[in-house]
Amino acid sequence: MQAQASFIGTSGGQGSMAGTISRIATDDGAVGFYRGCIPPMWGSAVYRSAQFAVYDLLFNHLSSDLWKQRVDPLGVGSEMELRVPVAGFVGATSRTVLEQPIEYAKVKGQTGQVWKLGEIYQGAGLQWARTGPMMTLYFCLFDMCKRNGLTSSALGQFFSSGGCALVGFWIVWPFETLKNQTQAGMPGTVIEKVRGMPGGFLGLYRGILPGSLSVFLRNGAAMIVMQLANRKISEWGLRGN
Repeated sequence: MQAQASFIGTSGGQGSMAGTISRIATDDGAVGFYRGCIPPMWGSAVYRSAQFAVYDLLFNHLSSDLWKQRVDPLGVGSEMELRVPVAGFVGATSRTVLEQPIEYAKVKGQTGQVWKLGEIYQGAGLQWARTGPMMTLYFCLFDMCKRNGLTSSALGQFFSSGGCALVGFWIVWPFETLKNQTQAGMPGTVIEKVRGMPGGFLGLYRGILPGSLSVFLRNGAAMIVMQLANRKISEWGLRGN
């Protein structure tokens, strides 16, 4: 919906979620919904693991009083240690470096195009503008959830992780739209894309409904699996001292 100009339309038309689902089902059948899934299926295992690994490594390394001082980066009256947003920012940036080529290949696959090695960092600036703030905010919000006892159960972990990711994605969604259009090879500069966006500013939120469903479910499920994996790693004695 974001990356293919031919799907721009009005409510109920090809530009809607229902219209897009109908078109894909008619043209490609069930397999069409998995077009372009290979790059993110394998790649996300790398860049999602990297963001949490870098975050945990840096968070534990920044153990001095300087990094443990309390700050309120979100301005909501809920203070957290300074190392939370710092480690979150670095973790998000490490994810961007690894995620960009994978996202580029995914979008090319979804739009029926051939990806080129020399273009794998096409739209990298927009990729960072989307991933950097989103994941930094995610780590800050999830830290708040943990400190308020919302992650003590599996259900709490699911809703906390899914909800935190959802808030972050809503804020940076315009960059997600512009990134996908750039990676899909749509012509024009970022400013030109914004100016020519059907529906004006609200056009930058194309695909927000299916995107929100995806973000909430996948991040909630990922947290459940990660917590389970962490317990198993400890039980099997594979965690280093």
